[in-house]
Amino acid sequence: MIFLTNDRLLTTDIRTMSRMIKKTGIFALLLISCLSGCNSQQTSSNDRVDTTDSAFIPDSEVSGARIYLYDRGQVTTEIVAEKIIKFESIDSMMAYILDIDIFDSTGMVTTHIVGDSGIIRETTGKMSIFSNVVVTTRDDFKLETDYLYWDSETDKVKSDDFVRITQGDDVMTGWGLEADQQLKSYKILRQVSGTVNDPKKLGKP
Repeated sequence: MIFLTNDRLLTTDIRTMSRMIKKTGIFALLLISCLSGCNSQQTSSNDRVDTTDSAFIPDSEVSGARIYLYDRGQVTTEIVAEKIIKFESIDSMMAYILDIDIFDSTGMVTTHIVGDSGIIRETTGKMSIFSNVVVTTRDDFKLETDYLYWDSETDKVKSDDFVRITQGDDVMTGWGLEADQQLKSYKILRQVSGTVNDPKKLGKP
């Protein structure tokens, strides 16, 4: 994986990189929970740390970051963020103002994702994206939500928030989602409603 900023390249091990992110308020709540539940000794859990430790002091901060994810030497994803803050001791990267392109084997963009912020969990390859999340695909599907969970290893996305999926004049809404990242196959979990002129166009609800 490659970070590109200020015309300098910083190379890291791509296998330790995940895919994303969390909203500032949610992350702050997580940190407060960690602090209140910790004792005077650091534990082995990533979510429990010593309050006297420097866990919440950023290890690094990069503005104008551009990150590439690879599979067998081929670029699969490009992530652009206005700012990334890394906290190594709790295995988290906070990213702000995300713009993500996912490519197929020919280098064509299949999925585009934007969001206000997120958290990347490096060791597990998981990412959460928060607030004003919009996913658009090559097949003209559009997903709108305020929370999206993305597993970079399985290429699956999930949400437990309100979701809206459109393609042309067809609209489906509801709460909760399980889908592939191209929205070719998806399931809205509850309170499903909408108008569908051709059910085949909206995947497999």
